Amino acid sequence: MAYYDLKKKPSLTTKEGETEILYPAIVYQRTIPADELLRRVEQRCGFKEGMMAGALMEIMDLAAEYIGDGYRVELGEFGYFSGKIKSSKLVARRDDIRSASVRFTGVNFRPSKKFVKQVSEGGLERSSEVCLRQSNRLPAGELERILMEHIDKHGFIDRSTYTMLTGRLKNVAAADLKGFVERGIIKRAGRGNRVYFVKG
Repeated sequence: MAYYDLKKKPSLTTKEGETEILYPAIVYQRTIPADELLRRVEQRCGFKEGMMAGALMEIMDLAAEYIGDGYRVELGEFGYFSGKIKSSKLVARRDDIRSASVRFTGVNFRPSKKFVKQVSEGGLERSSEVCLRQSNRLPAGELERILMEHIDKHGFIDRSTYTMLTGRLKNVAAADLKGFVERGIIKRAGRGNRVYFVKG
């Protein structure tokens, strides 16, 4: 079951005199890391996690090469990946732009119809419990208990999971985790958007 909440349309996109508009947005429960996804696949079909991780890395490297060379890449029933480019300036004539000012800025993804259909078969429910407007004011000891209970069971925790379990807002949750790290209760691992925390 997926959950959604109603959010206000940003004020920058609201015209003067226009009634405030609410729109539905998914409340992400947490990010599923690649290793967890591969473990679940191994449980389902028996393919070895290590072999799948290696194959995934090779697919990513080769897809990046093809996309960087100007190809679109189809990845099974997931969909299509293609390069996204941008110029550092806008011009009126073709002759006014130089190749040095055009660069790759990211990757576009267009899902296949089958993938979209499978995703859309999931249930949706509005929940005020998941997306809290204010941080829960739990005692420090209770926050630590929830944190360590999850780590003891799963081996690690990430910020989004901590937020979901404690009802703390994103910035408050980040401050909590930083405090636990400084006290030596947990330590930070991973990098980029795959940061997680383990026992200190």
